[in-house]
Amino acid sequence: MLLGKWREWRHPVEFALLLALAFFLPLREAPKNIFWLAYLIAWVVVRVRTRQWGGRLDGWDAMVAGLVVSGYLAALFGGINRGDGNEFLAVNDIWRYGLLFVCMRRGNYADAQKLLLLGVLVASCVIAELEAIWNWKVIARRPALELYSVGHVNHSAIYMTICLGVAAGVAVGAHSRLAPAWRAALGFSILAMMSGIFLGGSRAAGAVALVIMVAAAFIAARVARAGRLAWLAALLVILGAVLLGGTSALKRQIEWSATNYTLAQRDLIWNRGLVGWHAHPVFGLGMENYGAFPERQLKAWVAEQGKAYVAAEYAGSPHAHSLYLNTLVERGIVGLMALLALLAAWGLRLVRGWRAARDGGAVLVYWMASASGWFVTVAIGFANTTLHHEHAMLAVLTLALTALPARATPDG
Repeated sequence: MLLGKWREWRHPVEFALLLALAFFLPLREAPKNIFWLAYLIAWVVVRVRTRQWGGRLDGWDAMVAGLVVSGYLAALFGGINRGDGNEFLAVNDIWRYGLLFVCMRRGNYADAQKLLLLGVLVASCVIAELEAIWNWKVIARRPALELYSVGHVNHSAIYMTICLGVAAGVAVGAHSRLAPAWRAALGFSILAMMSGIFLGGSRAAGAVALVIMVAAAFIAARVARAGRLAWLAALLVILGAVLLGGTSALKRQIEWSATNYTLAQRDLIWNRGLVGWHAHPVFGLGMENYGAFPERQLKAWVAEQGKAYVAAEYAGSPHAHSLYLNTLVERGIVGLMALLALLAAWGLRLVRGWRAARDGGAVLVYWMASASGWFVTVAIGFANTTLHHEHAMLAVLTLALTALPARATPDG
């Protein structure tokens, strides 16, 4: 068997709680939060008992701390204070995925456990997608394809796209270790997620998903030596996804390009946010304060900057629909530098880890999963606000597979 008996796991209770968190992450809000907290408590209890904390503090820990500190600095010195403590509470999101990352990478789990974790992430995503289709198309409870615990259609598309890359990584790197029934289930999962991404209609997610499938086919053909079969499989998945999910994103792109609406008013939303950032460039406006200033404040800032206020050049929104602009406006230059440091280190780790990944096996699976988390976060981040809430937790779980502490063993 791929896993063996659960009693053979390293830290079985702790890891079972991590699996429960992974399962409920896109499915239900309350269990997700309960299992996140339970996992952290169990992790600490085990480390106190064994005195094995996964090595010394390192650069990854410092970068997570930098993200947290930048959030609090924005709350303390940002340009907007709403008086309800919301700016401080918003930093909890960074704590949530930051602590998950630290615990996962220092968990010293065996390969079989980590592969099972990836399988649970993929399975729960497919289950959540099927539920979302039911809620949307059958009983009309939701206005679009929205994973129950992830929310907005674009955020759900981000989550599914990362999981698509995870599933592709398992298919390429661990295919030979799976029984035929599990291979079939994995193939169905890849097709289902690709179809769901197309059905949801997110242009950025659809484009990134296509790149992931092409990259997976290339790696399978060259590294896993699947040859033309890999390209044929990728082509069949894409064609099947088009038949099942449609081409709404492509049609929308063509229609909006013809009417000069390609960015869907994102440029106007960015204009408004940048006015606020120019007024408070170092620490920004405070987390979740992107759209928290009224029109009169916008006019005052525009006047201070020596410009003429033209209402048609600005549009309101609670966030920037861009990871980078949102971070810059809410956390200032300090917060953006902290974010870019993490993303750059993540990308560099992938570059340095490619040589080991070419040997195949579990290392290739981890590399492809982590590359999916990084690429989706970075690429879709230009047009949507990635790296927060559920898809941030998913992304850092993939990062933790490759950002191991220096003293970690190859098997965990």
